[in-house]
Amino acid sequence: MALTRRELLAVLGSMLPAASLAASYPDRPVRLVVPLAPGGPADTAARVFAPYFSLALGQSVIIENRAGASSVIGTESVVRAMPDGYTLLFGSSSTFAINPAVMKNLRFETHRELKLVGLVSYTPHVLVVRAPLGVATLEELIRLAKERPGKLTYASSGTGGAIHLASELFKHEAQVDMLHVPYRGGGPAVMGLLSNDVDVFINDVSTTLPSIQTGKIKALAMAWPTRSPLLTEVATFAELGLPGVVSSSWSGLAVPAATPIDIVARLDAAMRRAVASPEYHAALKRIGLELFDFNAEQTAAFIRRETDRWSAVAKSANIQID
Repeated sequence: MALTRRELLAVLGSMLPAASLAASYPDRPVRLVVPLAPGGPADTAARVFAPYFSLALGQSVIIENRAGASSVIGTESVVRAMPDGYTLLFGSSSTFAINPAVMKNLRFETHRELKLVGLVSYTPHVLVVRAPLGVATLEELIRLAKERPGKLTYASSGTGGAIHLASELFKHEAQVDMLHVPYRGGGPAVMGLLSNDVDVFINDVSTTLPSIQTGKIKALAMAWPTRSPLLTEVATFAELGLPGVVSSSWSGLAVPAATPIDIVARLDAAMRRAVASPEYHAALKRIGLELFDFNAEQTAAFIRRETDRWSAVAKSANIQID
């Protein structure tokens, strides 16, 4: 029986002389595929990470943006790449947890055909409202939404994305009904809030912070177990009585599943050296990103929680993309 291209790559990967490859790896530039457009949180995180990762790896790291189909196009290009350690994926929470939950016709199995080297960084989500809405607290927002069911609007960066599901999680936990207004990206969604076209937005702290600091929008709650060091005055949802509202945009480094174990170990070691750099910590802080501090067991548990959470939200809200 003829093998598919994907099966053939897996076989070839298993036949590669791992010891000799690891000894010389990497002897040419490494491609870091970002499956999202330039300028977004994942791309920004990748461009901060790449120089430190390159230094630790001892080889040039070239970022390649391959956007399209909610990160599917770029992700699939890595899934189908030769598993030799020279094509890496810098994926997001959408890549690893959201898309498998909402896309019924995904052409690959994310958790079987990709191997996660490790989590890189994250930015918690924060719920913000347009300043003229006139609510000062989360309690006031929930009360207003219950008084006007289906009338308040909330923005997202696109149907079926991480922000859409995070907002549906809030609606479920707060037991409110709000109207979804999808935009083509986070930037336009923020503009929709600033122009008073929508009322509510749950978004990354890193991209929302400047508008919060100028008072153009008001932050009401942090969707993370702890407060953000950038917004210490903003309480978490847990502090405000909704502990189930936890969401963030995060990124991780992955390779095709058949990549030799010695090369994966080399990538893991380089990643750990890169993220341990004080200069890298400072660079992340400047753009509102935070470091994960997980061991392998904690990373696996985090991925399971994320996958289970967003699968449950997608099912409850009937969110599915063909």
